[in-house]
Amino acid sequence: MQAFERKILEFIHKEKLLSSGRRVLVACSGGVDSVALLLFMATIREKLRIEVAAAHVDHMLRGQESADDGKLVKRLCDKHGIPFFGGDVPVPSILNEEGGNMQDVCRIGRYAFFTEVMQAEHYDVLATAHHAEDQLETVLMQLSKGSTPLGIPLRRKIDGGAVIRPFLPAMKEELLAYVKERGAQYREDPSNDSDAYLRNRLRRHVAPVIMSENPSAALNAVKMTVGLQEDVMLLDSLAKEHFTSIIRFTEEGLPTFSLDLFSSMHTALQKRFIPLLLNYLYFGEIKPVEYNTALLNQLHHHLSESAGNVTIDLPKGYRFVREYGIVTIVEKMSIPDTSLRMLTKGEWTIWGEMLLYWGEADVMEEADALESMYFDLPDADLPLYVRGRKDGDRLLLPGMTRPKRLSRLFIDEKIGAEQRRKIPVVTTANEEICAIPGVRYGIQFRERKTEQEKYIFKMKKRENFNGKERELDVAKRY
Repeated sequence: MQAFERKILEFIHKEKLLSSGRRVLVACSGGVDSVALLLFMATIREKLRIEVAAAHVDHMLRGQESADDGKLVKRLCDKHGIPFFGGDVPVPSILNEEGGNMQDVCRIGRYAFFTEVMQAEHYDVLATAHHAEDQLETVLMQLSKGSTPLGIPLRRKIDGGAVIRPFLPAMKEELLAYVKERGAQYREDPSNDSDAYLRNRLRRHVAPVIMSENPSAALNAVKMTVGLQEDVMLLDSLAKEHFTSIIRFTEEGLPTFSLDLFSSMHTALQKRFIPLLLNYLYFGEIKPVEYNTALLNQLHHHLSESAGNVTIDLPKGYRFVREYGIVTIVEKMSIPDTSLRMLTKGEWTIWGEMLLYWGEADVMEEADALESMYFDLPDADLPLYVRGRKDGDRLLLPGMTRPKRLSRLFIDEKIGAEQRRKIPVVTTANEEICAIPGVRYGIQFRERKTEQEKYIFKMKKRENFNGKERELDVAKRY
């Protein structure tokens, strides 16, 4: 076995990129890099006990010339007894009809075809021919854009399985020598020499300067990115552990957590926690929300602060709410009709998420009632009414000589602005506030019935959603 093949095999074993029984689809453009990968996989398939096939995509950008690239790959596959899958992506037509960045359109179309083949033909690994100098170029691109220089990942998941890059420890000249020694043909895309693309400009004008200063710069970039990617994997794993340990769920099944528990995490974990929260919220959608830097930084800023309360609108009808040390994701639900309504004696009345009832005190209490209070009022003060709160509302509480402003009461009870809009205000027929169900009751109400109380007031939730279902589901998502 050649020294080159031994080096790549050692890298594959060290990084656990392949194991026996894998079915590997090689992405082969017909260029020297991917031809080298196809030859390598054909050579070591029996040793590793893997199955190998090749996939080629014609982006239809160079007419007959690009079509000939696919023919070359097919001839190579036929020669080595390797299944070949060819496909077309009409990039010019897509750009003409939909616009967009040509490189992005090519990449999206190419990987869509690879995924289609993998799923249809049951290949679970896609191998690409990215090498050390590709990694250096990627690091330079990421640095130029202000991104963390993680480079190309050694492996990543896709719908059909996983993508691997076994050639990352190899230099371009090694791949060229390997192909020439095998006497294989290859074709190069002339667009690689164009300065129209950032990667090409870095490859042609920047990387050579760096390599002239240190010929090992590309290999050093690979070592650095491998280490950084390992660090990221560890931090991501720790962030997921913290996520599952501190997240709880509201009765609506939406995430909520203590700001103190979030603050106890290291900043590196906090910054990873926020995308996990958003990914959980929008689970199942391909592009649920743009996790742009501005949004992530805004959320992290408000999670790092404790003073005051904060509400931030999120995509898809959700809202981020930080109130009194608790963070909750809520839906932008319609607010109940806040106009004055009569509560019919002996009947349940719907108010938003609540059901309200008043009637004779001899009515049997219900097990699912969240609150049951007894009261007595003159006939002139009945029936009871319900409405939304108003500025200046006051409630006379037991033990007090003067009514208390509801705004102050809500602050004392640590009820945030989001919840205040949904809280019912119960009044007498003379418009005197007597109860705030779920918060406090006025001097007319007692928890235990005596001979004096004629009536009972009850409140329960309109729906009893089991938030535990979401709590169990969070482990599946991560």
